[in-house]
Amino acid sequence: MYIAAGIPVFAILVWFFAIPDNVIQDMIGDSIARAGKGGLSLSMEDFSKGIFFNLHAGSVDLKIDGRPALRITGFSGSLRPRYLAGGRLAFAINGKIGTGDVNGILKLPLEGRIVIDRAELDAIPYIAGFGLDIRGRVSSEITIRGESVHVIFEVPDLNIDDTASVIPLLNTFRRLQGALSVEGNRITVSSINLEGEKGYARLKGTITDGVMDMQLELMPDEDKLNTMESMLIGKYVVSPGYYVIPIKGPVS
Repeated sequence: MYIAAGIPVFAILVWFFAIPDNVIQDMIGDSIARAGKGGLSLSMEDFSKGIFFNLHAGSVDLKIDGRPALRITGFSGSLRPRYLAGGRLAFAINGKIGTGDVNGILKLPLEGRIVIDRAELDAIPYIAGFGLDIRGRVSSEITIRGESVHVIFEVPDLNIDDTASVIPLLNTFRRLQGALSVEGNRITVSSINLEGEKGYARLKGTITDGVMDMQLELMPDEDKLNTMESMLIGKYVVSPGYYVIPIKGPVS
């Protein structure tokens, strides 16, 4: 009975005193890097362990191809012992992106599911890299399986200030939803659908090593276009009511 009672105490002492904080950070960071084949990297600030198998960090920063992509603040994780029987470390995690909530489960070797609820788009660094003023609140589900990360998302209150953009009608879209995947240094945009008062659009393509090779398909309500808008999209016409705009070059 004494031995049985001592096992949890011994495990806590090993966790708290025998495993350095940097070892845990390195384990998590290495798992992220392996999953992204070097295209993903993760760092933590103000990292610490709690006595009952908890983790805390003031912020967690994810980079894609060396570019800031995502920052989670107020990060915490708690060990889920049931996965230990299978030889895996697993943590229930939560935190914030802006004022939006993040929660889910992360397992090592890397696997997991993360849910983001109503995070501000302008609090996501990777989006700011496109040089557009994009606002709204995104809800998303992120599935991680080994070397691939799959993301589905929705923004019901999209607002784009495209004064610096050369993409016609971009500021008329009010709703966005879509899916993309990340593997190594390549982001594949399966489909991002946009809806607004002047029609619909679909964005698809890839971003490889920070270089875009995408196209925006426009299906506008031509009766609602002004003269300037009609002129701007005219050179991209493929068939009546259907336009394709190439989007190529480095992320700014």
